Amino acid sequence: MSSGIWTLFMDGASKTKGSGIDIVLKPPRGNIVRQSIITGKLTNNEAEYEVMIAGFELAKSLGGEVIKAKCDSLLVVNQVNGTYEVKEDRMQRYLDKLQVTLHRFKEWTLQHVPRDQNNEANDLSNLGSSVEDNELDSGVAVQLIKSIVEEGHVDINSTSLTWIGEIST
Repeated sequence: MSSGIWTLFMDGASKTKGSGIDIVLKPPRGNIVRQSIITGKLTNNEAEYEVMIAGFELAKSLGGEVIKAKCDSLLVVNQVNGTYEVKEDRMQRYLDKLQVTLHRFKEWTLQHVPRDQNNEANDLSNLGSSVEDNELDSGVAVQLIKSIVEEGHVDINSTSLTWIGEIST
């Protein structure tokens, strides 16, 4: 399934009830994969980096080699593409982790898209960020227990994901 271009739509949202990151991954052939991941409280920019790392990791784990990614965060897209400088240490750690992930692909592009062209991922993101911990039930979402970049390391720990139910493809 690795031949062809995979399209990745991503969105992260931070709201008063919590944060959500959401991925819509379209392989060249086969079913679209949609994931809504509930996280601990993150800033909007942290949520955008979390979703990028998770989205690219998902694409790679499913055999993607050429990825065309789209995100509605102009700041984060420009930081990743090298147009904007990263000024905060935590954001730099996110960028460092993402760059390690991106080097595993034959080819990748990351494009800024207006929010209205990222509707499916944005709608999932709003769902994930609006669910309270005590509202989680089977089939709702995936919960990310720890940030992808914790103090002192930038490894994704697969045990930090708690699957709350079946993920439909």
